[in-house]
Amino acid sequence: MKSCCLAFYLMLAAHTTWAGELDKLSWLAGHWVSKDGAAEEHWLEPRGGTMTGSFRWVFPNGHQVLEYLVIEENDGEIMFRFKHYGTDFVPWEKEQANTYRLVELSDNNVVFELEYSSGKVPQRYEYRREEDRLTFRGESEGNEKSLIIEF
Repeated sequence: MKSCCLAFYLMLAAHTTWAGELDKLSWLAGHWVSKDGAAEEHWLEPRGGTMTGSFRWVFPNGHQVLEYLVIEENDGEIMFRFKHYGTDFVPWEKEQANTYRLVELSDNNVVFELEYSSGKVPQRYEYRREEDRLTFRGESEGNEKSLIIEF
């Protein structure tokens, strides 16, 4: 395939319309707790063009990472946004939230790729559900290890 044609197809794939697809993420809804109990995530059912959620990771020393999560369908695109907080509820990201665009969606799997970050976050987020288990994978470029949490 000529490079001009390949570039065109890649451009089309990058701008896939996901209108009306948010309801297909209802399998993500629920309260998910990691095997060791240190991390938990809660997602509400899609309603009004959004899904909202929260994440908490409690470390052995008592420090915590909190996140407020939003998946939103807008103008035919599905975006995933979040900000980090400490227990003082001061956001780590002072300006815009970390923003990811939906790039893959199936009956039990969703993948988001980074659009904007105000800090160091993974380039790609994936959620996969198998029966009553949920696996989260955050992948970064280069030598960095993937963050994998099994709920």
